Amino acid sequence: MRLTRHIGHSLRLLLLLVSLWFAAEAGAQDLALLQLPTNSAITIPGGQGLDLVASAEPLGKGRFRLRAQNRSATIVSPDLGNGTIYTGYYGFGYGFSDAMDITMVLPFLMDGAGGLNKYGSGDPVLGIKWARPGRIRAGTHIASQLLLGLPLGYKGEHALDSIGGIRQFSSGGLDIGLNALLDVHFRKVSFYANGGLFRPGNVAVETQLVYGIGVEIGRSSRWVSFNSEYQARVALGAQSRAANILKFGARIQMFRGIELEFNQEIGFLDHPTPSQFTFGVRTHGFLSPRRRFVSRSTAYVPPAAPKRIYEPDSVLRLAIVEFGGFEEYSAGERIVERLRHELDPHDSLEVVDLARYSGIPQHGPLRPQQLSDIARKLGLDVIISGALTHYKENRFAGLRVPYLFEVPETEVKVGLRYRVMWFSSPAKIEMEALSQLIEGEGRLRKRVRLIPADRRDITVARSAAEIQQVHEGALDDLVFNLLDNMSQHFSWVPPQFAYADYR
Repeated sequence: MRLTRHIGHSLRLLLLLVSLWFAAEAGAQDLALLQLPTNSAITIPGGQGLDLVASAEPLGKGRFRLRAQNRSATIVSPDLGNGTIYTGYYGFGYGFSDAMDITMVLPFLMDGAGGLNKYGSGDPVLGIKWARPGRIRAGTHIASQLLLGLPLGYKGEHALDSIGGIRQFSSGGLDIGLNALLDVHFRKVSFYANGGLFRPGNVAVETQLVYGIGVEIGRSSRWVSFNSEYQARVALGAQSRAANILKFGARIQMFRGIELEFNQEIGFLDHPTPSQFTFGVRTHGFLSPRRRFVSRSTAYVPPAAPKRIYEPDSVLRLAIVEFGGFEEYSAGERIVERLRHELDPHDSLEVVDLARYSGIPQHGPLRPQQLSDIARKLGLDVIISGALTHYKENRFAGLRVPYLFEVPETEVKVGLRYRVMWFSSPAKIEMEALSQLIEGEGRLRKRVRLIPADRRDITVARSAAEIQQVHEGALDDLVFNLLDNMSQHFSWVPPQFAYADYR
């Protein structure tokens, strides 16, 4: 019943959008603007994003997006009468790494009027995006994107071109675009912002400044989401022009990983088409390790940690030497307390308190010989020591544009170089060691502030309790990463500590 009700709502929404399309007034297209060559790097997003505004959020390693979109509009030619222009976009995006996406968008154009037709491919656009942070489901993402419009579009001439033609399918040069992206995600609403400079390879095309904003409601919904965008394209030249687009759209998930999108665009100023209806298909999924389609609402659920058989045949005596460095924060003592809290409940481990013994070094990084002596004196099987390498606090880590907006963010990073020695024989002669550097990170993000004060006011959005919470989160993250790293190297570590990042 619930599925039927959702399908009914989706069909009613589809009928509403179709009726709005037919009800939209057909304005006259500016044929002179259509005949001008355009910067091919200004295209639709090939990966994450809406219809015009791209998303700073990365796809994630091994994930892909396929997109097909259709745009069509009627025109009036003074010589041939009524005609149509059709543009189909076919895009592919792939997560090359957790932070880097590679996209390719290939347009297909078809023009017709008075019984004459011209069709062919446009200039393909290669995109490379680098996002921060690389992990998915973050509250805020920022990214930089390079777009290259390759002059490989169809350049042949038809009878339609003998009377001036309608559109040029290729810009005739290598077009380059540099774009800055920002996303801010809340539970039910997401905001997007883009801004970049697009430089053409054809001297007949003017350099353009393109910026836009977008909002999406119900981004994680299983059935339907709504979005709206506004994009401005300002040509910087002797005769500057501006083309603005306002768009309303919706996405309906028909099957797992397959969405239909419908959009109504309204053009302003020098935009050649005053009104245009677009529709298309989006797919989401994985290319590795197994190719499959998945719903966008579940595409970023962390994979289940693999199970490891854990059958200890003895109880190991373990001791932790208090880590040195940054004593003003009591960092070493706090980390040791957290490690004891995590390891004490396991019957296969007996955590020895070194404070109960006199004449034993209990603080700072110790030499391997000192650790071996302590292990023999106390009958230890495992001993851990180390020192903190850095403890950094940044109360103003978020993005900030003076007098415009601020993304309040506090960041704490803690680094630890540790050594683990496991004496696998009763005589404490055979030993396995691990020495590595790990880091823990704590963050606190708050909602975007518009028109903030120019000076950095630490009392506006960050209380002392919240700052303390970030410090505690960084130490917790460090401990989880330490246990995760140990579980990958030693069989005596309980398997539930593996993949601690997924907690």
